Amino acid sequence: MKMSLKQKAYEHILSEIISGKIEPGRRLCEVSLAKTIGISPTPLREAFRQLTAEGILEHRPNSGIIVAAITTKKINELYEAREALESFCARQAALKMNRLDTDRLKQCLTRQSAIANELKKSARETFSPAEEMEYMKADAEFHLLILGSAENSIINKTMRECHILGRLLGFNSHKHTLEQVSTTIKQHQEILKHIKKQNPDKAEHWIKVHIHFSRNTALANRKTDNAEDNDRKTYSEKLYNSIYKMETE
Repeated sequence: MKMSLKQKAYEHILSEIISGKIEPGRRLCEVSLAKTIGISPTPLREAFRQLTAEGILEHRPNSGIIVAAITTKKINELYEAREALESFCARQAALKMNRLDTDRLKQCLTRQSAIANELKKSARETFSPAEEMEYMKADAEFHLLILGSAENSIINKTMRECHILGRLLGFNSHKHTLEQVSTTIKQHQEILKHIKKQNPDKAEHWIKVHIHFSRNTALANRKTDNAEDNDRKTYSEKLYNSIYKMETE
């Protein structure tokens, strides 16, 4: 299906923001942006409205359209929404997932573990950009599979917005240490174990534990990560593209 002009503008702006090329607080110039994308102002304004509704942009009187900042309040709201929705989806996964579905979850976990083992053997504290991209792709797919088990289009739409906000935070601030990665993998193992055992209460419990840990990690990393990193911006954009394809398949 051919991409509409509005969607073309939407994807361009979102990719530029996630990659760090357009930073929080920056005012977007309608004329120059429309020229860069190669479209008229009308579909660009439609994209602005969608991104504003999703919390990516905001309209300020006398200032125009601004890239929204990811505040501590917004981070907490993001993880509150994730906890509510993913808890329900984890319960549905425990009730609905078959052997093929749980095998796919296991494959994601295996990929994460293999990358973590490489980090452990390297004696480095954090992933290289390429390793982190592969790790986060496997992590995202694990969660998307669980979300998909609910078979609920409204949840999927809401979670897409949560994922976008999460990327704006995570792609530019996550610095996965071996300790953080090991904890995440153990939590994923518990989630998978109880989905396979068809125990919705335990699956819900462990995904809540995992989301609390992810929120605390995101807040801690946000306080310490002030460095500009061109490689990080590059793989942030690549990761966005790959996960977007997963969500829209």
